[in-house]
Amino acid sequence: MKKILPFAHAKCVYDINPDFFKKINVKYIFLDLDNTLATHKTLVPSKETLSYIKKLKENDLIPIIISNNKESRVKTFANKCDVNYIYKTCKPYTFKLNKFLKVNNISKEYVIMIGDQLLTDIKCANRLGVKSVLTEKLWSGDQLITKFTRWLDTIKRNKLRKDNQLIDWEVIYGRIK
Repeated sequence: MKKILPFAHAKCVYDINPDFFKKINVKYIFLDLDNTLATHKTLVPSKETLSYIKKLKENDLIPIIISNNKESRVKTFANKCDVNYIYKTCKPYTFKLNKFLKVNNISKEYVIMIGDQLLTDIKCANRLGVKSVLTEKLWSGDQLITKFTRWLDTIKRNKLRKDNQLIDWEVIYGRIK
């Protein structure tokens, strides 16, 4: 379970105050696209997404959209947000994200990953050696490709909840204020 234990939990990415990231010494925010920022059917960012990205930037934070999805999907969305992106990341594997960090001379201590899946996003963050925030999925449905991992995710997530291991970001934030 340690491989999939997130640093923090949030109901939704949009609930997280940008000051939280600053308090935990994070500058770069890897934001999973599908079911974290938007549903997989949403082709362009919502007003809420654009507003949140703007708020992150105003706080000197650097959002980077990441996804296992194809470039056309991720590029279109990220360009509308005016942020960098990494597509076909192959999460939970880390080679593409490690390469991005190395090329851009970014230290892992200043990075956090936010995503809705334990077995891809959180496992990837832990393998990468960065903090993570697990969110609930935005949409009740799933792409065919994620149905099986979502079933496993639900089992593991329920176990983490039962063991009180999903700590809300606001609790962590309150401890470091």
